[in-house]
Amino acid sequence: MRQKKLFNRKFGSWPLLLAVLFLLSAACSQPEHFLKDRAYRRLVHRQFQIRAELARGRQQELFSVLKGLTLEEREALEFLYAFMPLSDLANHDGQYFLEQVRTALQAKEYFSWGREIPEDIFRHFVLPYRVNNENPDRARQVFFEELKDRIKGLDMYRAALEVNHWCHEKVTYRPTDERTSAPLATVKTAFGRCGEESTLTVAALRAVSLPARQVYTPRWAHTDDNHAWVEVWVNGRWYYLGACEPEPELNRGWFSGPAKRAMMVHTTVFGQYRGPEEILQKTDLYTRINQLPMYAPTTRLTVEVRDNRGMVVPGARVEFCLYNYAEFYPLVSQVSDERGQASILTGLGDLLVLAYKDNLLAWQKVTAGATDRLVLTLSEPDFSERQVDLDIIPPVARPMEPADPTGVEENNRRLRLEDIIRATYESTFINKDIASIFAKEKGLPEDLTWKYLEGSRGNWPEIIEFLYQLKPEEFSRGLGLLANITAKDLRDTPAEVLLHHLREAPPREEELDEETYLNFVLSPRIGRELLSPWRQYIIEKLSQAEKQEFKKNPEKITGWIQAHIKLDDSNYYQVPLLPQGSLQLGRADVYSMKVLFVALARCLGVPARIDRATGRACYLAQGQWQELVFGEESGRSELPVKSGLILKYQPVAGLPRPSYYSHFTLARFSEGQYRTLDYENEPALNSFPCQLQVDPGHYLLISGNRQPDGSVLCRLKFFEVEPNKTKEVNLSLRTNLQEPEVLGQFKPEAEVYDLKSQSGLKLSTLATGKNFILLLIEPEREPSQHLMEEIQALSGQFEGWPGLLLVAVARDSLPAGFEPTRYKALPKTARLVYDIEDQIKSQLLKALGKEPAGLPAVLACRAGGHIIFYSEGYRIGSGEQLVRTLHWPK
Repeated sequence: MRQKKLFNRKFGSWPLLLAVLFLLSAACSQPEHFLKDRAYRRLVHRQFQIRAELARGRQQELFSVLKGLTLEEREALEFLYAFMPLSDLANHDGQYFLEQVRTALQAKEYFSWGREIPEDIFRHFVLPYRVNNENPDRARQVFFEELKDRIKGLDMYRAALEVNHWCHEKVTYRPTDERTSAPLATVKTAFGRCGEESTLTVAALRAVSLPARQVYTPRWAHTDDNHAWVEVWVNGRWYYLGACEPEPELNRGWFSGPAKRAMMVHTTVFGQYRGPEEILQKTDLYTRINQLPMYAPTTRLTVEVRDNRGMVVPGARVEFCLYNYAEFYPLVSQVSDERGQASILTGLGDLLVLAYKDNLLAWQKVTAGATDRLVLTLSEPDFSERQVDLDIIPPVARPMEPADPTGVEENNRRLRLEDIIRATYESTFINKDIASIFAKEKGLPEDLTWKYLEGSRGNWPEIIEFLYQLKPEEFSRGLGLLANITAKDLRDTPAEVLLHHLREAPPREEELDEETYLNFVLSPRIGRELLSPWRQYIIEKLSQAEKQEFKKNPEKITGWIQAHIKLDDSNYYQVPLLPQGSLQLGRADVYSMKVLFVALARCLGVPARIDRATGRACYLAQGQWQELVFGEESGRSELPVKSGLILKYQPVAGLPRPSYYSHFTLARFSEGQYRTLDYENEPALNSFPCQLQVDPGHYLLISGNRQPDGSVLCRLKFFEVEPNKTKEVNLSLRTNLQEPEVLGQFKPEAEVYDLKSQSGLKLSTLATGKNFILLLIEPEREPSQHLMEEIQALSGQFEGWPGLLLVAVARDSLPAGFEPTRYKALPKTARLVYDIEDQIKSQLLKALGKEPAGLPAVLACRAGGHIIFYSEGYRIGSGEQLVRTLHWPK
């Protein structure tokens, strides 16, 4: 009785207690919102409704999964639908996106740190299935299962480091083409370029609920290249790391020094992001943010656009352009506000700023940091034939703080072990002997069979299945198909896709030669899209009358496409829509329309392609390529007859033969600006004089001579090519051939290990009395790989040079199973050695007063060791600079 009284005194009557318990229970059982901010939830839902209406053509494929979901799942899925690019609405189904949501939420619950991640960080940097312009796959599910037990007991910081070690076990650096492979395809291949390594690493981090984003310097200022790496959110702040390049701690990487010279570092964030970073561009679907202040000194540059009356001009396009790859590349493109202004935080170097509107134009070179405000006055473009010389100065190199040596030795040990793990996986690829046995039994040519199987790497089971399925009468065409897809296609295309195209392609017309048929009818490779089985779907979409009409008059395909496909510019990652996806969705961007045209024409047996230089869709008729217009050119009644352009070049001692995108580019004035023409693989430019067939119009020839300090001697030539005429233009590189200064003396006294003879020797026995070039490299690191590719590409330049090229692998950098044949294209004068005792580094310290801040270290020495060229760390073009030193033999 006493207990009951005490209970009633403390809690009141039973009915009141039950009411309290009911309310608590009801509160606990309320469904949980994924988007807890009511205003943002409404924004997402409105945007979802817009995208759902837009995607009505694939309503069943995309939105049938919305039934029976929890509130959290539905809101997360709506968030993805609301902001995904057009390609994902066209190329994937709702079940895929639902799996992404559920696995992301599962990982959030599984790891202790998942509950500590703020909602906005999770939704923008964990939930999104896409990193950049890759073709999304099921990496999240695969990586979560493989990593969850490995990192479960770690804190966020150590988990991030461990995930990167796992990525290094799977993938190392090697350059590839522009199409970004999906993470699982990159793992299957075991290598990738920096964009693919960072896509893989971000996908792996997100798979275990570690917020991550790929960051990107679109172009370096001091060297002709770009780079991508990773930022990971740990305990309330962002850190950076080199993808698949583990270090003992975060905020360390070989690119830390180069990043101090960057003019822009940015990322594209999925959705409408409201973080603290400077916003470079904000749209309904994505937000582009500026991360440069994390890496380099910055300054604000404000541009004001005015007309010739001095009035401000809102709505003008303003581009902040950086010299790189022999063009002025827009780092950031903005629209001037109501005050006529556009503004960015950028690095302390030179930019060319361009403004244009309504066919009026203005441009000026500016040194950011020397001035904070620039006024551009729009006027009619000056098309007079003239030449303008510009000196382009990048931000200065800045010293790096010494890295903490703690953990370096253990990290290096792990890197070597991870190399072995990866090499063990690569040993499971088919070998030449097995390929030869298969080819003999099948009756296929052994050399071609091995070529394609070796190139397919981890995808070899798919390629051998394709070859196995070939009938004897299909051998020639099957091998021809493999010859006309890319190396990356071999590494990530299923056998069923290749067999589809082989067997669904129309027969060759009698008037068409076999090579043209293989290249432009049978081949499934059109542009940068993922290969898919589109032929049967397209043919079934056309009536018999349409097939006959389009085969007779291929130009009418463009009208059919524009009648059935609505132009849509919301494909912000520029991943091409698959042809069947464009048809289902009823929408596409301009590039995807061109892909669809080519696919449709090839289905009918009409040779078709996308011209790389002009970017136009073309078809072959009477032996001539006929260009067609889509998008911005669709208002033109017809394209002009081609004119001729002859480029001449007078060789200069000490300078290499100019190459496109290294020393010069050509741009044509269109839509208010000069647009670079893509002649990267144009055979006509392999020698001078060279002749090109071009549209008549106003042109800009840009040439540049990159100097050892990263600056550029740039020349702009403006000229006109008149209709039905041929124009001759002289290409010239500005020179600065001065006698090089002696920077120090390197005595070649180090004892090294010769990797060919497998014996020790002294460098002095090789280099005494000779001019020599020394490269100290880390074979598995990206900067060294760039350098070695350059040297091998320039091998012919060393012919006849009486000096010595020494390639030394730095201590602790020799990969497992390293073979000197990796560098089989090196000049004959080259010797490959291993700096087994770190003595070369010690000699550099004596010669220069410091150890290299980063590798590779590159020096050119005259006889006696007098250094006339030195470079360290990441610098594209070092090979060319070395070739120039061959002309200073004293």
